[in-house]
Amino acid sequence: MAVITDSTFDPLLAHVNVRLQQGVPIVDADWNTQDDIRKFELRAFLKWYVGDGAPDQNDGFRIAAGTTNSFVVKAGVQGPAGSLTNQETALRQVGRFIVDGLDVFLRSDVAFDQQPLHESQPGAAALAARLGVPVITALQSPPGDQTVVVELDVWERLLTPDEEPRLIHPALGVETCSRTRREWVVRAYPSTAIGARLAGHSYATLATLQRFANQTGIADGQITDRRQRKLLVPPASLVTDMLGVDPYDYRAGQGRPPISLRAAVNALLAGQLPATPDLAVSPASQPDTISRSVLLDAQNGLTAFWTSQRLSNVDQVHVSRMDLAAPTAFSAAVAITGSGAHSAPAAVALPNGEFVVAYQAGGTGIASTDVKMKRGSLSTLAGATEVDVAKSAGADESPVAVLTGDVVTFFTRQDSSDLWQFRRYRHTDNTFLDDSPVSFPTGTGPGMSGGMHAVAAGGMVWFAFVAGNTTSTMLGRFNPAAPAASAVDHFITTALAGNEPYVVAISATEAMVFYKDNQIKTVTATGGSWVITSPVPITGTENDRHPAAVRDADGTVFLLADRVVTGTNNEIFLRRRDPANLAWGAAQLVIAGPAGDQQPQPVLVPGQGMWVLWSSDRPGTSTGNFDLYAKHIITTI
Repeated sequence: MAVITDSTFDPLLAHVNVRLQQGVPIVDADWNTQDDIRKFELRAFLKWYVGDGAPDQNDGFRIAAGTTNSFVVKAGVQGPAGSLTNQETALRQVGRFIVDGLDVFLRSDVAFDQQPLHESQPGAAALAARLGVPVITALQSPPGDQTVVVELDVWERLLTPDEEPRLIHPALGVETCSRTRREWVVRAYPSTAIGARLAGHSYATLATLQRFANQTGIADGQITDRRQRKLLVPPASLVTDMLGVDPYDYRAGQGRPPISLRAAVNALLAGQLPATPDLAVSPASQPDTISRSVLLDAQNGLTAFWTSQRLSNVDQVHVSRMDLAAPTAFSAAVAITGSGAHSAPAAVALPNGEFVVAYQAGGTGIASTDVKMKRGSLSTLAGATEVDVAKSAGADESPVAVLTGDVVTFFTRQDSSDLWQFRRYRHTDNTFLDDSPVSFPTGTGPGMSGGMHAVAAGGMVWFAFVAGNTTSTMLGRFNPAAPAASAVDHFITTALAGNEPYVVAISATEAMVFYKDNQIKTVTATGGSWVITSPVPITGTENDRHPAAVRDADGTVFLLADRVVTGTNNEIFLRRRDPANLAWGAAQLVIAGPAGDQQPQPVLVPGQGMWVLWSSDRPGTSTGNFDLYAKHIITTI
């Protein structure tokens, strides 16, 4: 290879051109400096005025699920179909990404462990030595929970004639001008051991992977996209002025409004809360029965457990999840039970990403029915070991599960005695604190199957259940840290004249209970004398039912309920309680359609507002075939 004079380019000298003069020689350093000036200015523009990331309408270098200890780097689908020239292909049909002002592209999907530099590939070590870079270290199944950082490594190198024979001029048999090639690889490291930064290399984070102990596979639900995306060149102040979000976070997909500002303003002008379109969770040809197990999980996902007959017309517990960082669709429903009827799931999300799910194994009122539980990640729940929670000579039914610290409290109903009972499970060491279910103390009264709701606040659990006569509701408080004999440490003996209770826990000493008594009413229980306030009617003569509510950090309460509006069709309404004057606003129609929309289940997502799941038999399904739907009701941006 011919000698190339050392570069004379120095950007700090602010040279912007190389100018020819009469009667002086042209040398390689002059030519190369001219090219370096042009290249540096373009790179500086891309770095400082465009930024790192993928352009609008291009999904290049997205990380997706792959095989064992691997993942896929996606090229994305963009541009026209069909065969194009190389110039047109490079312009229109490749996935693109800018890293530190360097534009790289990807023609087709590539697996992480199929990259030529990956240590599992033949010749990887020799190739790495020739390029002067380290091999790509393979991912291993971690011994404990682990966050993995996936990044793009970009550098440039000089091509040699043995790599590119076209550099030899065929007529002269000698080299022409040399070429510089831009290279890239995708590397992955544990977040605690990021690889060395090499001189002349540029790096950009593409994704993070949340991995669990001894896990080999990598599912899409464990991948968080960290690319900056949809790059154009508006002024950075536009994003901050309109949304109050840092532009870098905005381009990474954080803080973006879930609907257009135009749609939000129109809704507010009409006196409504803005909301996203209705989203089907996982429709099927058999009926789905919604439960109160709609959870915000540890990986910022919305996870729903419910009962469905989609497998052989037998009730089984199913689960589906949606990533709230990209809330476009729920995953396909997966059954986590089988071999017999299973229903009424009650689930909690653990801090390590796992779930504890209790459910009724058997039919209601059948002596052989028991309550069992499974524990695991979404990918392992179906094969997880089934453990007895409540197993007696009579039917054990209607589980409710509540997480407080490291304790999951299961409430179950013993059908033969009509009494509620509890059993505590410590998830940190997989141990039951009660050898068997403990019955509620004498005086708490009989309970109706399926009629309990319980939530935690301040380390305490507030519960309410429908009494055996189905026309009154009982309210109490449970201390998971107390001895079994005194765990039900307060029970309010004055029954509420209604049913369908829903509890909103405010603190360890205060809770609100919503219930149906021809209209929706609420009471507040407070400490000290442990009494309840007089019922406050919220609705009028609309015959609202199925109340469900959330309370945000500012003290605003949002109450949802459904009512029959036309014929036999139900629609869902929302009311808001002002935290300043405690007054309830007028009902707003938030969910409507040409079918029965009912049984709303809200989940408060900090910084996003409220997601609601509900049950509906919309057109396209047979009468009575209810499916689950979801909607984001925006209460904050």
